[in-house]
Amino acid sequence: MISGGKTGGLLEWAIFVVLIAFTGLVGFWVPNLYFLSTVLMPIPVCLLVLHLDARYSLPGMVAGWLIMLFSGQELISIVMVLHYGLLGMVLGLLVKNRVSSGRSLFAVMSLSAVLALISVLFLYALTKENPFVLSLETRQFLEQMTAINQQNLNGLMSEQQAGFVKELVVILEMLLPGQLIVSAAISAMITYFLARSLIERLMKYKLPQMPAFSEIYLPWYSIWGLIAGLGLTLLGDQANLPLAARAGRNILFVLLNIYLPFGFAVVMYYFRRVKLGLLLKLIFLFLMFAYLPFSITVLLLLGATDPLINFRRLPALKE
Repeated sequence: MISGGKTGGLLEWAIFVVLIAFTGLVGFWVPNLYFLSTVLMPIPVCLLVLHLDARYSLPGMVAGWLIMLFSGQELISIVMVLHYGLLGMVLGLLVKNRVSSGRSLFAVMSLSAVLALISVLFLYALTKENPFVLSLETRQFLEQMTAINQQNLNGLMSEQQAGFVKELVVILEMLLPGQLIVSAAISAMITYFLARSLIERLMKYKLPQMPAFSEIYLPWYSIWGLIAGLGLTLLGDQANLPLAARAGRNILFVLLNIYLPFGFAVVMYYFRRVKLGLLLKLIFLFLMFAYLPFSITVLLLLGATDPLINFRRLPALKE
């Protein structure tokens, strides 16, 4: 803890509390900036833990919660402060204890996903409003977009158009839990890199170096996630268990979003290691984007199988 006297510590604590409250209130005042608000809100809490002490973050969260009540949405404010306040506190403790960058990033993204699920279930328990059902505004938006793109849909009749929208709504609603997890993890990842940059620039902390993107990997036992997703999906379809089938499909949806960047890491590893001319590399990149569906399929397969095959012969995966 940085000592500066009791009065100085309280003043610094008050400044951080105002920052926490302001970043949270921005999301309520300007709904279009809500995602940015959730990205920024954990950062003042993280800095508070680093600059003062973890004990200061708890009353700071309470004070931030009291200020955020002025948004007029008390329940959402409480959930928001607890979610992103706890995330910021954990991030600060990870940095303070010199936990490796890879493990810190994984912990923050995982915690954010878990807290997001807990938050929506908590809201559902109190309000009885199902968070995994598309709102009327979203349904109307899908209908409008379908009507606008009707020509691209081979001129669907109104009955067919309604059926198409209905199937699209079913698919989107089925994957809402997975979308929530992915968006929460992405938000936490952005938060981590922003916090990391501020900590190094403002507080002169020497943080552990991030691993090269081309050398990131999934542990071999991550394959059990794929097995669980496929198993639950098949079990739900065969035994007529909708919840199991939905859980399996959401696990697969989350894994597809994980496998894609890890598969791209494998490609980037060989793209850098294999000595090809600049022209050939540019042609390779052009072909990747020109045949995007095929490229995405290859990246997903690489991401899913690399933990077992270890295409890059990384020492960590041989253990």
